Amino acid sequence: MKYKAVIIGTGRIGYLLQKDKKREQPASHALALHKNKSIILKAGCDINQERLDLFKKDYPKTNIYTDHKKMMEIEKPDIVVVAVEEAKHSEITCSVMKYKPKLIILEKPVATTIKEAERIKKSSEQYKIPIIINHERRYSEDYKYVKELLKKDSLGDIHFIGASFWSNNRIFHKDSFKHGSCSLVHDGTHLVDLLHFLIDCVLKDPKIDKVIKNKKNEVRQLNFHYDIKGKNIIYIDFNGNKDYFGFEVEIRGEKGRIIIGNGYLKVYEAKPSLFYSNFKSLIKNKKIKRPKKTKYFSNMVQNCVNYLDKKDKIISPLSEGIKTLKVLHEIIKELK
Repeated sequence: MKYKAVIIGTGRIGYLLQKDKKREQPASHALALHKNKSIILKAGCDINQERLDLFKKDYPKTNIYTDHKKMMEIEKPDIVVVAVEEAKHSEITCSVMKYKPKLIILEKPVATTIKEAERIKKSSEQYKIPIIINHERRYSEDYKYVKELLKKDSLGDIHFIGASFWSNNRIFHKDSFKHGSCSLVHDGTHLVDLLHFLIDCVLKDPKIDKVIKNKKNEVRQLNFHYDIKGKNIIYIDFNGNKDYFGFEVEIRGEKGRIIIGNGYLKVYEAKPSLFYSNFKSLIKNKKIKRPKKTKYFSNMVQNCVNYLDKKDKIISPLSEGIKTLKVLHEIIKELK
């Protein structure tokens, strides 16, 4: 069976990132949908005509619209991608529900406020339309592999988890949740959701360790931690004072250590030491390598198809997206 798909928002994640020659492709909703044999990409919608013209050039068989309601009426899609700015998520997603597609793919974060997220949830339940949140690392082969290692108890008891994001952008400012234009919202949603995915925990009561602001009262560095059931400790570092982009999670256990980030995966195991008699040291397992193709976007789209074919459950459901949004808001509350 073939499913008809449309995209609302042909910006970076919706379409333009497929033009980045350094990124693993597909890196956009458009290309991931187009490459899936079970999907027909029918149309794209945007208020920016220049983007639409580019989109049409790459996908000449599709139709283009500047009005998403008109597109929904004419195309009657099975799958709808909502890839507009965060402030419009609630409005557009709830509007789309009325046309009763079979599935909605919503970009992260779910919304800018908990109230808007709950509105989306209520509408989803009313119309009985499931929503997948594009927290892409849940679908990435390298992160999936790490989750399997943890399931197999490869590290033994986990004692420490460190999650870090580094860039030269501001971490947070007072209007962040209006526009999503800061790292804590834009990238923090990936970091928090990934922790939920890997260790199946609920992050509550963040303890702020350090906050550094600039003269504009923008947060440039933020360090905080969680104590999970008095057993594990999770440190999170957001640093906007770096001259590079980085995203990393480190997990240490009684039997080993895992470090995974953008472009790398390293697994260390406790082995007889090469340096000391009668000791064990952490030795890198050279057989474990990060896959050349993580399939993060194509796996997400395939999950949509499998779900509609009744072969699989949704791996990144709306409920998980809302859980992550609540964590971000709790951090902001502590900052204030």
